[in-house]
Amino acid sequence: MSLDRYVNFKTKKPTKEQLQMILEDYLGGIGEIECHSSRWFVALPGKPSFPFRRLDGLEDYQAMYSQADGRYFEVYINLEPAADNPNIDVLTRVADEFTNNVAQGFAELIARYFNAELGF
Repeated sequence: MSLDRYVNFKTKKPTKEQLQMILEDYLGGIGEIECHSSRWFVALPGKPSFPFRRLDGLEDYQAMYSQADGRYFEVYINLEPAADNPNIDVLTRVADEFTNNVAQGFAELIARYFNAELGF
């Protein structure tokens, strides 16, 4: 299951360079950023964790998240001047709680600083 966090910019819009600097500083060296033209892949250290793995009755939860190959999230960038709705999409796919919270925190940080709207 994937989760999209859309940050829709209104009046104040960052550049790709600003977003990259903010992301690098947000991570503080704990992740690796692989940049492509309109998409970034952010790999986080460690293996996915499952806080409910030792509780009975949550086998479906465990099965779904055991597919996770590592910790990562993606940032899709739509900031072109012709864009009707300039935004970024901070996306997780089959992510553990730690990864989801790191991605959510980045989306909230960007939305707060640029006075943007955060949606799902």
